[in-house]
Amino acid sequence: MEKDEKSLQDLKVANAQRNLINRRRFHSMAGGLVAASLGGFGRAWADDSGNSAKQSTSGTITLGGWPDWMGKNNIASFRQAYPDDDVKLVSIPGEEDRIAKLAIDPHAVDFILLVENDVQRLVDLGVAASVDLGAVPNYANIDSNFKVGYASPSNTRCVTTDYGKTGFGYRRDLVQEELKSWADLWKVAEKYSGKITFLNQPQFVIGTGLIVNGESISSTDAGTVRQAADKIIEIKPHLKRFVDTDISRGLVDGSVAIAMSWDYDIVLAQQENENIVWVAPEDGMYGYLDVWVPINTSERLPVVWKFFDFFFQPRQYADFVNTLGIASCMAANRSFIEPRLANSEILNPSQSILERVQYPKSLGDGQRIWDREWLRIQAA
Repeated sequence: MEKDEKSLQDLKVANAQRNLINRRRFHSMAGGLVAASLGGFGRAWADDSGNSAKQSTSGTITLGGWPDWMGKNNIASFRQAYPDDDVKLVSIPGEEDRIAKLAIDPHAVDFILLVENDVQRLVDLGVAASVDLGAVPNYANIDSNFKVGYASPSNTRCVTTDYGKTGFGYRRDLVQEELKSWADLWKVAEKYSGKITFLNQPQFVIGTGLIVNGESISSTDAGTVRQAADKIIEIKPHLKRFVDTDISRGLVDGSVAIAMSWDYDIVLAQQENENIVWVAPEDGMYGYLDVWVPINTSERLPVVWKFFDFFFQPRQYADFVNTLGIASCMAANRSFIEPRLANSEILNPSQSILERVQYPKSLGDGQRIWDREWLRIQAA
C-alpha cells in the first residue's frame, strides 16, 4: 500500500514538472484578443477592494490554475494544520481561459494563478481583491526583487509564487565562441545558421528584440515595437524554427547549437548533457512573475489569507520549489531546498544578474501593436 501511494505521489510530481514546459506556451499569447472581447465587462461585478458580504473564516477555497501546480505536501499539510479548511485545485489551462472564466462567472474561484502583468485585466474587470498583508505576515519572506507591480507591498493585488527569466543556452562543443549577450548571438547567427531556435511566443521574442535595441520590454510605441520586430526579422533567416514544446531538446541531442529558453528548462537539459551552457545575457532578460490573485467575490477571503500565510512559511514554500524544480523567490528557505536546486547558479543568480531582468507591464491597447508585429514576423 505504501509503495502504491509513493508511486502515485511520484506520478503527480512528474506531471507537475512536465507542466513547467507545457504551461509556458500559454503565457499572454493572445492577450489582445480576450482583452478586446471582454472589454465591456469592466467593473461589472463588485468593488475591487473586496466582497462586502459576510466572510467565512473557515471552509474550502478554490484555486484556478494548472493541475498539480503545488508542492506535493502543501495542501495535505494545510489540512492537518487547519482541520476546518481545505484547498481545491481546479484546472483551467491557460491564462486567457482563466480571465475569460472570471469574466463570465466571477464566483468560479477564490484565487487564481496568473502572470503579474495580466493582473491589470482582472482589476479592469473589477474582480481583483486587495491582499490583506496584515493577515499574511509570512509574505515578508519573499525577497524584495520579486515584489514588483501589483505584487508590491504598496499596491498588493497579488502575491508572487515563482519567477523565471528568458536567456539562451548553447552547446560549448558545437559553438566556438564564448557568448555573453543577445548582441553576441546576433553576431554569430550567420555562422550557425539553421542551428538556432527561438521560442514561439511573441512576448519573449519581441521583448528580446526590444532588449537588443536598448528599449523597454513594455514599450507600446508603434515605431519602437516595429524596430524590435525588424531586429527579429533580421535574424529569422538563420533560425531553424520557432518552438512551442521540448524547448531545449535540440540542445540535448545536438540538432541545435543555440536555443532561446528559460532558466529552469536549461537546468533540466544540463542534467542530460553537460555541454550545455546557460547565458544570462548581459544586455538584459525578459522575466515573468507567477502570482496568485484573490478574487473579491469570494466569501472566504480570510481562509485565502490563512493559506497564503501558511504557504509562505520557508519549509512549505520549499516543498513547492522542490516539487516543481523551479527557482525560489525566498532566501530564507534555502536550507530546505534540494541541493541540486539550491546550488544552481542559474536558479540562484547574483544580485547583479537579477538586475538585468525586466518584468513586463500590462500592454493595454498596445497589445494590438504587438499582435500586428508578431504577424509580420511570422510572415517574413
